[in-house]
Amino acid sequence: MNEIENARSKAQTHNIKAAKTVAETVKSTLGPMGMDKLMMDGGGNVIVTNDGATILRELDVTHPGGKMIVEVAKTQESLCYDGTTSTVILAGQLLANSESLFEKGLHPNVICRGYHEATRMAIKFLNEEITITSKERNDLVAVAKTAITGKTLENAIEDVAELCVAAVEKAGDAESVKVVSFPGDSIQDSYLYDGCIVNKDYVLEGRDEYSHLVLMNTGLENEKSEDNIQLQMNSESFQSYKASSKTHLIESAKRLVEYMPEGGVVFVRDNVNDFVCSYLKKNHIMVVRRVPESTLRTLSRVADTPICQTPEEVEFCAPVKIKREKHNDVWYLFVNGELESNVATLVLRGATSHTLDEVERGFDDALGVVSLVMNSKEYVIGGGNSYARMSSHLRQHAAKIGGRAQMAIEAFSDALEIIPATIAENAGHDPLDVVLAMRHEILQGNLTFGPDVENGGVCDMLKAGVIEPASLVKQAVQSASEVTNSVLRIDDIIARRPTQ
Repeated sequence: MNEIENARSKAQTHNIKAAKTVAETVKSTLGPMGMDKLMMDGGGNVIVTNDGATILRELDVTHPGGKMIVEVAKTQESLCYDGTTSTVILAGQLLANSESLFEKGLHPNVICRGYHEATRMAIKFLNEEITITSKERNDLVAVAKTAITGKTLENAIEDVAELCVAAVEKAGDAESVKVVSFPGDSIQDSYLYDGCIVNKDYVLEGRDEYSHLVLMNTGLENEKSEDNIQLQMNSESFQSYKASSKTHLIESAKRLVEYMPEGGVVFVRDNVNDFVCSYLKKNHIMVVRRVPESTLRTLSRVADTPICQTPEEVEFCAPVKIKREKHNDVWYLFVNGELESNVATLVLRGATSHTLDEVERGFDDALGVVSLVMNSKEYVIGGGNSYARMSSHLRQHAAKIGGRAQMAIEAFSDALEIIPATIAENAGHDPLDVVLAMRHEILQGNLTFGPDVENGGVCDMLKAGVIEPASLVKQAVQSASEVTNSVLRIDDIIARRPTQ
């Protein structure tokens, strides 16, 4: 029995140690005063970032316990766009607190039950007492500013926050916002383009501006037969065959010319023969070939025109404004429709490629959290305030839970305070003093206080405009609890045979 207990204890110890190591790696990046990490691979490629999701994605983790923490961070990123660092730090602290519970004689299953009950109580309290309903556009701007604070974008926080809110309002959600990055200039030069930007150029050189377009979900070339057929033809028959194929394509091109008498641009999904491109150019029609189908659908929304399957289906050309621009030796086509559409393209500028990468990551997080609040209409006070309030609630109600699970709930309560404590610590202040001050304010009924990262102590987070999506905090607590329980329930690490 002792050997089994020792094996289980050894497996749990190794898993907890690996998970805590991953959490410690990203801990210093949390909060408005978080530090950056410089990551470099064997080839000398460098990433400088304080984005937790990027750090964990690029981290070389081999231990299975550590990989479980990385996976839960990926889930948090995919669902809520942000909050990965908080999730990982909370999971690491829950596992660290479980070690002291082991020493007191609690079985892993008892701890898991206690953590599960604590999660249920915390989420219920979050939904009923902490969550605030968003009523104004300023709430969206404040959410964007909270996500941007501490990142490279903070130097232009006002402009960036307005850009994020405008982009999400235009597109409807973060997934629909197209992002294009152009090296050069500064962050302040970023802007929202009312249309679609295509990373393509004309097959043949033409003018820089056109006013009509046609979209085709096919190609303008000889179709290849799927059948394996062998034919013997003399030279005269072969020339006749080539001429007939060319005639068919020219007829298709003539139909396009008929419906585009003033010229324009044809966006084609597949290839287009060069002689067809040449014929169309003589009639002031430019061709953009091998355009992805997703781009065609976006252009369809911009121009309010259908995507044709064949040239014979074309009935009219849509009026648009197409402008050709060159950025960093790459040509782009800017397409803007005459009618209002829900297509928005965020054009990001940055001095260097490294800066631009970090700018893009910051915008992704900000767009995501703005989208969450705009669609759910719910937010909570940031700065670790919601975690501290959930902790206070659990501490007051833990005694109502009988048995040893009460100890696990109290440990869960203590772990929740790691978020405001880490924010204060990364700002250079004493984390214990800040946590104690937050406990005092909450008991006094001051429910909006959090760490004052500039002066130390605590301040009113709501007045400072520090808010974040309620769904982000909810998912972070649930994810951290679930991965902690998964790690604690592992009693052995066994080698498996290689997959075929």
